[in-house]
Amino acid sequence: MKTYKGVFLDPVDGEAIAGYLTVEDGMIAGIDMAAPQGAEVVELDGVVIPGLIDAHVHLTMSGGLDPMAELEEMSDFLLLARAAGYLRRYLDAGVTAVRDLGSRAGAVIGLAQAVERGELAGPQVVAAGPVITPTGGHGWKFGLEADGPEGVRRATREVFKMGARAVKFMATGGVMTPGVRAGAEMFEEEELRAGVREAEKRGAVSAAHAQGLAGIKNAVRAGVRTIEHGAFDGWDEEAFLLMERQGTVLVPTLAAPDGILRGEGEVPEFMVAKTRPIAERHRENALEAYRAGVAIAAGTDAGTPLNPHPNLARELELLAEVGLELLDVLRAATTVAARTLGLSASRGRLAPGYVADLVALDGDPLESAAAYARPLATVVGGEVWRG
Repeated sequence: MKTYKGVFLDPVDGEAIAGYLTVEDGMIAGIDMAAPQGAEVVELDGVVIPGLIDAHVHLTMSGGLDPMAELEEMSDFLLLARAAGYLRRYLDAGVTAVRDLGSRAGAVIGLAQAVERGELAGPQVVAAGPVITPTGGHGWKFGLEADGPEGVRRATREVFKMGARAVKFMATGGVMTPGVRAGAEMFEEEELRAGVREAEKRGAVSAAHAQGLAGIKNAVRAGVRTIEHGAFDGWDEEAFLLMERQGTVLVPTLAAPDGILRGEGEVPEFMVAKTRPIAERHRENALEAYRAGVAIAAGTDAGTPLNPHPNLARELELLAEVGLELLDVLRAATTVAARTLGLSASRGRLAPGYVADLVALDGDPLESAAAYARPLATVVGGEVWRG
């Protein structure tokens, strides 16, 4: 048994409590005003919240100026070794779980298994393996191409055969694939539904890269659990009603266009040209969805241009800038993100029965989102991470 003394902030009630958090076998056993008799007490400075969760990363991408070119040039072995190094950076930043939504050849599935087995230090990784896209669709060079409901069904089964714990479909075009119109509808609703059903059989959460409104609606009607980006067309009432009925989560990934536009003149021009016209619309869409009651989870799309590993603190600042209340910013990276990864029963809260993953921040995140960029200590499974 280990006991931590500090100021603890659970995102459900949003109340900071000074007291003692007790850990048994890596799980939170309780939070009390007094330490258990004879307990080993470790003091944590600052404000202690649950370990943060990034719901959208790409660990085989670097966050450099042209990550796609690197994917073509580097071997699988080098990509995997580099990705393993990123995992320690996430723990340093207080991020104790991530969802990888697309890796070349599904390489990140192996990293996820190594972390789960205790053979590699890092956050819990929920890996989707290679993306599933139509022939010639967004991300086709590094994904599984599939056409028609039966083709998508087979590709989805192949992803889970690799050991994936999630699946991602390209419902629309995107920014980083040349020759593909960003936001354009790609998979039909029936194709997406075939893949989603395979995910549901395995209790896995499905995600859709969906930037344009038609593709978003196709994905939501098909039962996809999370919409990634939502950047192009304005929303309409039908989309919000569909998402409310399905319990769909939006992962805006505001850090992705933020990085591309900061790199104008160095990032490939076709990416900048696709991003520039929709950057403000992207921010407005995130706020409109939030005001309509759509659940917002924090995901960075880390690995895209000038969007490094980790970059969750920047994403949380951007969510606050567009108008999310600070308590909902915290929830976006804890309770809602845990649901997005399919981990809501074990992560995202400071409560008995939850994994004892914690981060102490130098500042109160309910006063300023800047606090996320100042982690003082990370606790993983009840033990202080030493780096």
